[in-house]
Amino acid sequence: MERTTTRAHAIFDDFLLPQEHLNLWDGFRETALSPKDAGEWNRVYQLTDGEDPVSSASRKLSLRDGTAGKSKAPPSLRLFSEKLFALMTGDRQPISFGPWTGFSLSAWTYRPGMGLEWHSDTGWLAGYIYYAHPVWRSSWGGELLVAEDDESASGIAARSDDPRGAVETVCRTGGAFVYPQPNRLVLLRGGALHCIKKVESAAGQAFRASISGFFFNAGGTPG
Repeated sequence: MERTTTRAHAIFDDFLLPQEHLNLWDGFRETALSPKDAGEWNRVYQLTDGEDPVSSASRKLSLRDGTAGKSKAPPSLRLFSEKLFALMTGDRQPISFGPWTGFSLSAWTYRPGMGLEWHSDTGWLAGYIYYAHPVWRSSWGGELLVAEDDESASGIAARSDDPRGAVETVCRTGGAFVYPQPNRLVLLRGGALHCIKKVESAAGQAFRASISGFFFNAGGTPG
């Protein structure tokens, strides 16, 4: 697994083993795209020490599926969650943020013409994106753009009465371009300004398939 890290984000290529990635993609196509079964891919996981929720600063942690209802995660999705848990509770946390008690997980598809405007996921400790699709081409778009990590500028954007104007000011400082490479995991520090460029018509029937979510502390989880 290859790693690239900045203050605002971290990238891990080949996050899953090749067959694990393909198994996840197969499950994504079979259930995440189905209105009947898509709910299985919307999950909340909690850190535990025995039966009680704990923080990431504790020892001997395990992962518990705290999703409401009785549905079980597809095996390939559970494996992904376990690997994310192992990464984030290792000896060295990939990006710096406060103690966390759990993370959410959802499946997303971006088809041609779809994207997401500049925004910052304020209120969460950190976020992540994993690219589940098996193939992607440079002409298909869908790139993740992350603004330069300038805390003073980001603060202005968050407090401004003219959010769009403030975003333009922050974006002039430059930033990072992240290609949606298959089997790539991206971690984003909470509050990092970012956007998703539209998927181009050249993608045809292909779509940007991702699994994403947020790390939170149960004492201050956004409602």
